[in-house]
Amino acid sequence: MPKFNIRQYQPNDYAEVCRIHDVSRKEELTIGGAEKYFIPLETAPYKDDFFSCKIYVAYDADSILGFVAVHLQELDYIYVDPIHQNKGIGYALATTALRYMSRPVSLDVFAENTKAKKLYKKLGFKCQEVRYQQWDLNDPKKYSDEKMILN
Repeated sequence: MPKFNIRQYQPNDYAEVCRIHDVSRKEELTIGGAEKYFIPLETAPYKDDFFSCKIYVAYDADSILGFVAVHLQELDYIYVDPIHQNKGIGYALATTALRYMSRPVSLDVFAENTKAKKLYKKLGFKCQEVRYQQWDLNDPKKYSDEKMILN
């Protein structure tokens, strides 16, 4: 098990957080069948919202391994560099953030993302509802959105 620490985001983490977001977001969208909607964090319309979150990063001696970004009652983003997944980093990041969050806490996840949902269930989240929504009027496909809640 690799050794890592968790701390609050610092401005010099920016490039690594963007890199991890981009590689992990592509993976997440592919799982949900929505890879054509990928936008790098640097140019994403939600960039300002992302950086208004409280962000914690997991790091080792060499690099940032992953991050979690949250608002008061919403776990908004949790991404671990794919080469460091399945090492307890996502669980540690989420547990750290949840200590400071008001209940209930919600999150949204693709219904098809079984790996992420396994982590969320381990943390105590339960499915509240599953919705299928059309993201773009020119795209007839409906994409899943599972809302999970932790009381």
